[in-house]
Amino acid sequence: MRANIVTAAKSKILVGDGAMGTELMKRGLAPGACPELWNADEPEKVLDVLKSYRAAGADTLITNTFGGNRWKLAAFDLAGRTAELNKAAVAIARKAAGATAYVFGDMGPTGRFMEPLGTDPRDAFVEVYSQQAQALADAGADAVILETFMSLDEILAGVEAAKATGLCVIASMSFNREASGSFRTMMGNDIASSVKALDEAGADMIAANCGLGAEHYADIAREMTAATSRPVMVQPNAGMPTLVGGKTAFPMTADEFAGYVPAIIKAGARIVGGCCGTTPDHIRAIRRIVDGL
Repeated sequence: MRANIVTAAKSKILVGDGAMGTELMKRGLAPGACPELWNADEPEKVLDVLKSYRAAGADTLITNTFGGNRWKLAAFDLAGRTAELNKAAVAIARKAAGATAYVFGDMGPTGRFMEPLGTDPRDAFVEVYSQQAQALADAGADAVILETFMSLDEILAGVEAAKATGLCVIASMSFNREASGSFRTMMGNDIASSVKALDEAGADMIAANCGLGAEHYADIAREMTAATSRPVMVQPNAGMPTLVGGKTAFPMTADEFAGYVPAIIKAGARIVGGCCGTTPDHIRAIRRIVDGL
């Protein structure tokens, strides 16, 4: 029987999983193709990615549904399959998770701007996220994770939608480091005010992912834990992307990544996983660090 994820994170350090998209591309997903369609068309390949992370020691697995809202899926003429593809993703992740690991239903940004910057009202964002969140909940996810958000307004709409399912909600934003050393999202949201707003909106865990390499995440975790009493989760990139032979590559090795993990944990993070460029080797290296604490 799995404990509530918030209770579990408060009682011990948990290890998250790593990147999904790059691992699917290693298995044949074409650039520009819809990753979520593979939940129906290539479920064994999605399962293989998640099983590799579970075997590496991940305590939490994130579903292949980052772009699984109907606005994103509409670009592939798949809006009508929103519930189906999200439910299939949870079933795959649950199979990989077994009886003890946690399944986080993933929701990413819609790619649209909310009024007044864009034309879509806040209620439309809440409705779109509600559809996806309910499908993830109905399929048996343990939590909903909203990740890689750069707009506080948009992630707050997603939190409202996800909270209505009754599941634990993890709210994760993506920060860049300015020349001054401070952290802000692309839309200008700083850590302290973002964490306060997410806390007040009822997010059960506050997180940061993507944007920067692991070398910045102890500072990020320290600022986040200073602003909330809720558990903090981080998912750094494996360094900053570079072009190698015309392809995007992330240069930080598993051992280099793991070298930053003790400081990240000391700064207060309770779940440590990886984002872009991280592989099962990176997760295995995090596991070694956590087990050695």
